[in-house]
Amino acid sequence: MKEFLQESWEVVKQARTAGIPLEEELLQTMEMRYDDILIEGQQEWDTGEHTERIRSAGRKKKSKAANLGQRFKLHKEAILRFIRDENVPFDNNQAEHDIRMAKIKIKVSGSFRTFTNAEQFARIRSVISTFRKQNLPILSSLASAFRGQFSF
Repeated sequence: MKEFLQESWEVVKQARTAGIPLEEELLQTMEMRYDDILIEGQQEWDTGEHTERIRSAGRKKKSKAANLGQRFKLHKEAILRFIRDENVPFDNNQAEHDIRMAKIKIKVSGSFRTFTNAEQFARIRSVISTFRKQNLPILSSLASAFRGQFSF
């Protein structure tokens, strides 16, 4: 599955760079390959040793692979959204990067003293993140914003 997703991303990335939309036939082929991988994987995780143990509620305990496979089935549309919608990134690295500073602040100081302080911190970090995404110099852009002279 990992190889399939990485290969799909390469195809999508090349098409986006060239400004060419992917053909519907290719999109359907990618979705069918995704389904085929899940079918093949299900044969493997159904025979796993973890499926035989019974939980206290009477259900069979699933292996980690079976749980992951079930999530792949359940969230297929969201996982493959990047192949159809050019506004959807392949990964969530930017979201993780944006939240990292808040987590570091909480680890260092323990927490924010007030909810208002947390809101202000988030607002400032959001503005800084926007400056970075727009390739603008952060310090001079902040200074311009505080003077009321900033525009994108």
